[in-house]
Amino acid sequence: MNEIGILVVGNEILDGLVLDTNSQWIINRLKALNLRVWETMTVRDEIPEIARGISRLASDGCELIFTTGGLGPTHDDMTIQGVAEAFGLRLELDEDALAIVSRQYAELHGRGVVESPEMTEPRLKMARLPEGARPLDNRVGGAPGVLLERGGVQVVSLPGVPLELKWIFENEVLPVLRGRVEGAFAEEVVHLPLRDESTLAPIIDEAMEEVPGVYVKSMVKPYGATGIRLWVSFRGSSQSEAEEMVRRAVGLLRSRTEEKLPNG
Repeated sequence: MNEIGILVVGNEILDGLVLDTNSQWIINRLKALNLRVWETMTVRDEIPEIARGISRLASDGCELIFTTGGLGPTHDDMTIQGVAEAFGLRLELDEDALAIVSRQYAELHGRGVVESPEMTEPRLKMARLPEGARPLDNRVGGAPGVLLERGGVQVVSLPGVPLELKWIFENEVLPVLRGRVEGAFAEEVVHLPLRDESTLAPIIDEAMEEVPGVYVKSMVKPYGATGIRLWVSFRGSSQSEAEEMVRRAVGLLRSRTEEKLPNG
């Protein structure tokens, strides 16, 4: 699988009302599968912006695109319309999606969460998918996720509500991804007792040269802070190989750092 993109949809994100934690969660779940996110974008709740975002990610080489947010019943939930526009597709009522939405509102009504199980027009909106798409079950909220495959690109649309997004990802998306996973990934965050990143820079270079394929990223704090954090990661053919290479790099970083300390 080539690179992965994430398109975050929501005025509330861009206006600073809500912090986007969904992207971080998705990235960490993908990383554990040795799948790498190439880029993320955030756009407003506008159909042309969503469509342009999808097209941009696809043109950048993303064969798998996640969208988050904008699947609900209100006027500003426009993600599915934007996905359809990006590929020049019509929206149509999907029977499987309709069954999911109907079941969920019947259950919500039975629990006293909503006043009526009736399939109103706003609820029907959540069952209209781009032609050729299929729904992803949602047993937490009302809106199904959506999987569309078009022109060599897969688009997975997930709700913005974190509990719903996570349920759909774990139960519906993971089975799709696992068949395409190759290799393994390992990582470790290490704290080194240096205060100056410039002192650390040559040590990082040495570690990346002596342990080929390892990636070391400095996560800097203000000057004078006690210690610097490093993110050490490796993508390999097996989990044991990935973990061993990370261990080697971390050991090298620690030993070279000790040599730089005043009593080292």
